[in-house]
Amino acid sequence: MPMGLNTTAFNIDELITSYADNQISDPETKKQIEELLSKDPKLNAKYRSEVLTKNLLKSRIPEAELPQATYNKVMVSIDGLIADSKKNYAQQHPAVVIEPEYPSFWQTLKQAFTEKFIGVPRYAFAVVIFLIIGGLFVFSSSKKVKNPYILAGSESSIMIQALNSFHKVMNGDVKPQLTSSNAAEVEKYVMDKAHFDPYVPQIENFSLAGVVCNEYHGQQLAHLVYKDPEGRMIYILQVPVTALQKKDLELPDDVHNEITRAKYYMCDEVDEEDCTMTLWYKENNICASMTTMPKQQMYTTFTRFNK
Repeated sequence: MPMGLNTTAFNIDELITSYADNQISDPETKKQIEELLSKDPKLNAKYRSEVLTKNLLKSRIPEAELPQATYNKVMVSIDGLIADSKKNYAQQHPAVVIEPEYPSFWQTLKQAFTEKFIGVPRYAFAVVIFLIIGGLFVFSSSKKVKNPYILAGSESSIMIQALNSFHKVMNGDVKPQLTSSNAAEVEKYVMDKAHFDPYVPQIENFSLAGVVCNEYHGQQLAHLVYKDPEGRMIYILQVPVTALQKKDLELPDDVHNEITRAKYYMCDEVDEEDCTMTLWYKENNICASMTTMPKQQMYTTFTRFNK
């Protein structure tokens, strides 16, 4: 074994990694490592594995530039955490001032964000972690769903049923079984297919486009679709109120109480597109509408057709 080279397993691994990264500048150390690699098949295999991994990562993980807006938000968040930590410590230890010899975790994290990403094996894990943190931060910042009944709702919730069905119709995943602008024709179709009498309103500036009928846990549902000349949609899910009594579908008690008090319940921020949802009772049915219109505009439209 060459003299002068520390051969503990830890240091050998570090030296092999540094050699694979072309970070060994001392000629004598380079020579000693090369001699080790030529004599030890296991170390040679480790070296070749690291080089292969490094090359794969270089080809598959390009250098990434963190968006400036995300970077700024992360920096502000980390600065806040550092400041809060210092403040809490100072309050708990008013007479003691300690300057840390090594940077704190959050300071290290912040320093890592200010350095350029490097796609090599020894940094790959850190790169992935930082990208995940950035992605989660962006996702949490952009998430608009704030309605508590949507966030906590189950599949059997009428609100969740309306939200999911609306997006399927919007995306074209579900198309009307009957395409018609004739209210009487739509009523007859629902009565034949779903076996209940629907409420088919006339909506100003919107035309009836069609209807879909399906069932959930044996309960028949009807989905009415309205469109305006600009392509906007008002979707209305309808189901008999007996579905609530039989527990086939659910409606939060607070929403039911609001409908009873104010004759309707309206909310926005129910999805990423900030769509508006309205629920109300009509005759023997409960109706749940969805639209991309802002809440105030939907309120004006709703009060005109639901008289």
